[in-house]
Amino acid sequence: MVLKNTGGRRRAGLIGSLVIGAVVASLSIATAAFAAGGSAVQPVSSARTPAWTNGETVTVQYAQNFFCDTSVASSASSACEVGTAANHGPVANADRSTLYVLVPLFSNPVPAPMCAVASCPNHPLNIDLSRIAGALGASPNAVADVALPAHSHILDGPAGGWWDVKVVAVTNQVAWAKLAAGKSEAVMNSLIADPSSGVLGPIPTNLYLFFNVIGQR
Repeated sequence: MVLKNTGGRRRAGLIGSLVIGAVVASLSIATAAFAAGGSAVQPVSSARTPAWTNGETVTVQYAQNFFCDTSVASSASSACEVGTAANHGPVANADRSTLYVLVPLFSNPVPAPMCAVASCPNHPLNIDLSRIAGALGASPNAVADVALPAHSHILDGPAGGWWDVKVVAVTNQVAWAKLAAGKSEAVMNSLIADPSSGVLGPIPTNLYLFFNVIGQR
């Protein structure tokens, strides 16, 4: 697992102690959540969710379904994998924009995540965590096909098109509230740089989402 600006192995151990409960909980609902093609819905061009960028809450519209690089081995039916980057994107220069998926690893975060478990439009329903199984304190088989966790979104700017997805784990309400108040990549990075903040990542994935920022909320 690659954890930028986090102190590597030490942080991986901390993630393991905090994440495993959330992962095990997701296993109980994963089977019910799966659907053909690994998407929560068939592609819906008018589907929208909120996101944070540059201190603001914006609306994003998903014009296409997700893409996961199938040259990266994955046991999830979605072909999506956490813990390694894609070998290639859906189009040339797909890495020009980054979406950070903020995953709360504690109960009852306030505000509530923008997407509930396996619910966001044109996202995968399920994902393979086996590459980070050691950090999770689990066997690879146990976390090879789990429901996409509840999460919120931070964008690296108000762009559009294909977005490279990276995961950021948030382990406490104080940090979650700071992210919700700051609504920006800069605030997120400042918390990641603080070893005591409880914000860990970013963790690469082979997942891309396609959406455009269409306005402020």
